[in-house]
Amino acid sequence: MELKDKIYVTLKQLVAVPSISGTVGEKHAAEKIYEMIGDMPYFKARSAKYGFEAMDGDPSGRAFVWAMVDGEEESLDTVLLNAHLDVVDIEGYGHLQPVAFDIEECTKRIGELELDEEARLDLESGQWIFGRGTADIKSGIASFIEIIRDLSESRKFKGKVLFLAVPGEESNSEGMISAIPFLLKLQKEEGINFVGAIISECSIPKNDNEDFKRIYMGSVGKIMPMFFCAGKETHASEPFQGLNPVSLVSEISRRLEENTDFCDSVGSQTTPPPVVLRQTDLKRHYSVQTPAYAVSYFNMMTLTKTVTQLTEDLADLAMEAFVKVLMDTEEKRYIFGEISGEDIRYSEIEPCVMTYRSLLAKVRDIDIEFHNRLEGKIGTWKNLNMDSQTIAINIVKETFESYTKKRPMVVISYIPPYYPHMLLDGSSEKGEGLIKAIDDMIKYASDKFGEKIVKEQFFMGISDLSYTGIGDDQDIESLSSNIVGYGSSYDLQLEALSMLDIPAVVFGGEGKDIHKNTERLNKRYSLEVVPELYKKVIFSLLK
Repeated sequence: MELKDKIYVTLKQLVAVPSISGTVGEKHAAEKIYEMIGDMPYFKARSAKYGFEAMDGDPSGRAFVWAMVDGEEESLDTVLLNAHLDVVDIEGYGHLQPVAFDIEECTKRIGELELDEEARLDLESGQWIFGRGTADIKSGIASFIEIIRDLSESRKFKGKVLFLAVPGEESNSEGMISAIPFLLKLQKEEGINFVGAIISECSIPKNDNEDFKRIYMGSVGKIMPMFFCAGKETHASEPFQGLNPVSLVSEISRRLEENTDFCDSVGSQTTPPPVVLRQTDLKRHYSVQTPAYAVSYFNMMTLTKTVTQLTEDLADLAMEAFVKVLMDTEEKRYIFGEISGEDIRYSEIEPCVMTYRSLLAKVRDIDIEFHNRLEGKIGTWKNLNMDSQTIAINIVKETFESYTKKRPMVVISYIPPYYPHMLLDGSSEKGEGLIKAIDDMIKYASDKFGEKIVKEQFFMGISDLSYTGIGDDQDIESLSSNIVGYGSSYDLQLEALSMLDIPAVVFGGEGKDIHKNTERLNKRYSLEVVPELYKKVIFSLLK
C-alpha cells in the first residue's frame, strides 16, 4: 500500500473519533492515536519511546500523545512534528450531523446541504474530501503518524523525530501549554537539540484564482485586554450623585472597537482591528441602584507590538474615555438643571486608570493574607467549571474589593488565552538551517510535483506555533504580572516558554471552509504531495 493510501485509511479512522474541543472526545482521540502508535513494531519493542501524558486536573481527562523515533546514526538533533487533535462542533451540519465524522458518507451526502458555487464545483471534481476535521486538522495527524511508521521501519537518518499530538487548540491551547514542560525537559535534561518544527495547519486559498500554496514562517499573536470599570453607585432617580460604570465601559468600547490604530502590520500582512468579545455589568439581581462594576474584554492580534507598548496605548485610551464620560455627565447635569429648575447635587470624581499589576501590588502591601484567600476562591470557581475568562473577571473584582482606597477607576489587565507572535527570521544558526530546508523543499515541490509554494510571514489563524518559544522583545515580568490568574487559574509558564528554542513553521495540506459545514481537504496535494514534502524537510535537517 502506498503512503498516500495508508494516510487515507488513518485519516478515516481519526476523523471517525468526534474529538470536539472541550469534550471527552478529545481523550478518546488521544487514546486512538496512542493505540495506533503502540501497534507499530518499533514502539512495541520500545515502550519508553512513546507516551500518553494526562493533563493535570483536566475535567475531561484530556492528554497529549508523543512518540520518538531514533535514526540509525545517533544525534541529539531533533525535528518536531506537531498537530492538534481537537475539532470544532458540528451544529452547522444540520440533518447531516450523524455523518459529519464519516468522510465517505459526508462527501457522498454533503450535496444535500445548500452549497455555494465553489463548494459545489469542488464536490463535483471528486478531488475533495468533506467532513469535520478533514482539513482542521486530522489530515496532519494522519500524515505524521504514517511518516513516523515509515521512519521507524527504515531509520535512514541521523538524529531523532518527535511526533506530538495535543488537545485543546480550538479552545485555549491547553494541550500545547501542558506540553511546554515536557519539551523543555527534553531540551534541558536530555540535551535534545530541536533543529526545526512543523506545525500542521492547512494552507487556505484566499481566492478562486490562486495557483499556489502557502507555507507560513510564523504565527500571529493574540492578547486579550480587559477593562474592569468601577463606578460609584447611586439610586436611579439621582444619577448625577454617582458614576455608572456602564457609561465608562461603553465609551472604552466605542473607542477601541474596530480601531485601526491598534492594527499591527508587517509587510503586506495586517492584523484585523480589535473587537469586543464580551461586555457586561456585574449586577447579580435587579434593583434600582446603578451597577457598581462593568467589564469588557477584547480580541486583539499582534505581529510585532510588545505588551509594554500596548499597555501604554490602552491606558491612554481608557483615560481619554474616562475624561469624556465625566465631561458628558457634567453637560447633561447642567442641561437637566435648566430643565428641572433644580440645583442638582452631584459627585466630584477624578479620572483614574490603573494596571492590574499595580492594583495587586497595593493590595498585597496591606493584606498579607490576600493571596491565600484568593487562591481558595479560585479553587472554588474552578470546581464550578467557570471558564478562565469568567474566573479572571472574578479575580479582578476580588482584588479591587480588597483595596482600601477604592474609588471610581478603570483597571487594565490581560486575560487568558495569550499567544505570543512568532516569526522565523534566520537570526540563529538553527533558524538558518530550517529556512534552508524550507527553500530546498519549495524547489523540490516545484521540480517533482509542479506545485508552487510561497513563503508567507504569518499564519493569521492562531496556532500552537506560538508555544515553541517567545521573542526577546517581550517583557516577561510585566506580561506575567498583568495576566489575570497567571500561575493559578491559567497554567501558561512564560519563563519556561522563554527557555524553549524551537525554530518552527506552519505547513500542511490544502483546506477550505475551516469551521464550516463545507470543511474539505484537497486529496492529491494533502495526502500525496505534502507528506513527501514533510519527509524532504526532515531529511534535509537530519542528514
